[in-house]
Amino acid sequence: MSLFKTLLAFVSGAIAAILWLERQTSSTPAAPTQPMPDQPSNPASPASPPPPAPEPERVVEQVVVPDPQQAARIEALEAELAEQRAIRASEPGDAHPGVDAIRAARTRALELERQLSQQQDQDSPGWFDLDPPSADELLDRAAEHLPRVAIWTDLDSIDPAALWQALGAMQEFAEASGGAWFEFDGDFARWCAESGHPHALDPDQPGADDSRPTFPVDPRVNRSGQQIVPTYVKLGEQKLYWIDDIAGETGRMHIVGLA
Repeated sequence: MSLFKTLLAFVSGAIAAILWLERQTSSTPAAPTQPMPDQPSNPASPASPPPPAPEPERVVEQVVVPDPQQAARIEALEAELAEQRAIRASEPGDAHPGVDAIRAARTRALELERQLSQQQDQDSPGWFDLDPPSADELLDRAAEHLPRVAIWTDLDSIDPAALWQALGAMQEFAEASGGAWFEFDGDFARWCAESGHPHALDPDQPGADDSRPTFPVDPRVNRSGQQIVPTYVKLGEQKLYWIDDIAGETGRMHIVGLA
């Protein structure tokens, strides 16, 4: 009987020990898992893909395609103009082409120059669309926009606006009077008085000087380099002296003096 009690006590103690051990094991926190050698201890979460970059603004450039027919026309006009100029201004050693041939070549050259100007400057502003240039800019602006006017004297002392209008009026007169088209048959003073052109000067501005002053001129106008020039345009208190050589070799209006 005592042996049975001893055995029962032993089994109860073992069961109690097992139960205590299980409680201790369940209440002990688990040891942290060691990271793999080739892995970071705190790996970051997978990065989200970056947002797409905005598309650059598309700039549409206007491409001007040359007109092949216009280019060919300009080339043909330039070639014929070179031929006519060669006839008009022959070298001293060449055979003289004759007065009639020179006049015909001059007239044809003037007409070709006008056609070239129309072909090349279709989109260019007219002289009347521009502000009057300063004295420093005058020669360059006149060469660009007033090809029928040649300036042979210093014009710094004249009001730029009044001067630009006078030179522009001479340009319009030269275009209307030169070459084979002859829109107007008469001198500059008559054109200002009778043409009704919007850029003609006041009829009282052109005049003739009875003292008939002499000025240096283009040798193509007068081989001596000097010429009596009575014609002028009144600009304020000053007189702008000019020569009409539209029908001559230069085909231009020449500004030769100021008084």
